[in-house]
Amino acid sequence: MDKSTVGGLAGGWGLIALAILLGGVGFGPYIDIPSLIIVLGGTISVTAGQFEADDLKRIIPSMKIAFNEVAVETLPELVEKMIFYATEVKKHGVMHIEQKVLEEKNDFFKEAFQLLVDGTRSETLGPLLETKLEYIEKRHNTMIGVFGNMGGTAGSMGMIGTLIGLVAMLANLSDPASVGPAMAVALITTLYGALIGTLFAGLVESKLSQKHKKEVDAYEIIIKGTMMIAEEESIGNIKMQLNSILVDIEE
Repeated sequence: MDKSTVGGLAGGWGLIALAILLGGVGFGPYIDIPSLIIVLGGTISVTAGQFEADDLKRIIPSMKIAFNEVAVETLPELVEKMIFYATEVKKHGVMHIEQKVLEEKNDFFKEAFQLLVDGTRSETLGPLLETKLEYIEKRHNTMIGVFGNMGGTAGSMGMIGTLIGLVAMLANLSDPASVGPAMAVALITTLYGALIGTLFAGLVESKLSQKHKKEVDAYEIIIKGTMMIAEEESIGNIKMQLNSILVDIEE
């Protein structure tokens, strides 16, 4: 479980609940089914209409990524591992690392070094891995875009609900009993849209963006390292260049 994601989500919703309780009217006035239908139903419908079915199927897995810790090594640890593999190849040959590569849990790392073990030349190895990284980035950015779209749509649906409520209210000004419910729809839909857009979709979008960046940084180190090993660069040069990339990323 990603403590920062869960903590931020719980903290945000908890503060909203506390503010409602301190307001003295309880949760009752803030529960409105028509408003929920407009915002939640509208957001789901619009999102379903704007994205392909394959993308929609990845919404739940993407949420799991946002709410769970991804077991990945830190970039300094990755650089150290790359240098270790480079040293082993330099001392014992590329076939010496084959079994150890098969035990790696990082699929991108495993694929990159398997290509190295298979004798793929650097001029072929680099483009292959870069192409794979491009597809990964495209897939990740699509899902980040889905949640970004959901956040914006929720806010828009909240405004639509507000207009619906205002129209109903203005059409029945002669009936005082109808003004209250219409005003509730007008205000609460805006509240629902803001809450869903900020304290759910926006939070997931931001977390996915951060995890995407970390993953891409790691893959770029792997690509650079394997290409240098394939080119039989010296260990000192590999270490210096990978550490330079690490410094650039961390700045």
